[in-house]
Amino acid sequence: MELLSTEEQQHNLHRIVMKKSLFLLPGVIAVMFTAAPMMSAFNNPAFADDAPHAGKHHGEWDKLGLSDAQKSQIKQIRQGAQQKMDAILTTDQKTQLQQARSQHTKPKLALSDDQKAQMKQIHQDSENKIMQVLTAEQQQQYKQILAQRQQRHQQRSN
Repeated sequence: MELLSTEEQQHNLHRIVMKKSLFLLPGVIAVMFTAAPMMSAFNNPAFADDAPHAGKHHGEWDKLGLSDAQKSQIKQIRQGAQQKMDAILTTDQKTQLQQARSQHTKPKLALSDDQKAQMKQIHQDSENKIMQVLTAEQQQQYKQILAQRQQRHQQRSN
């Protein structure tokens, strides 16, 4: 068996490392392309959860003139509801939801009847809790906002 010089050993080791690196490169690129859409969602202010009114209904919450304490309570209510809803979704549905959010599209989750019923109940519970945080005047305004939102939703469905 022929002994290689230290320089030759280093050269051979370098070639092996380079070959392995080239073998891993497509996987690294694939991970980067997969993660990129999700990263934009984290940096998008529409998905920030530092306020109870994050997202497309931001202006509606501003009309209520919420105090900081109310904002904090509503934020907690909404986060709790979101956690409960996330627990209902399957792994595939969660993935579809993340993709839809990153693409700013409406998700098509194919919820089961049981999931729909659970989601509806969670939504109703959170709305009731939010109503308890609001003053009587804010409750009236909030009911009007919800009615307008439902009317817009029905118009889009027709």
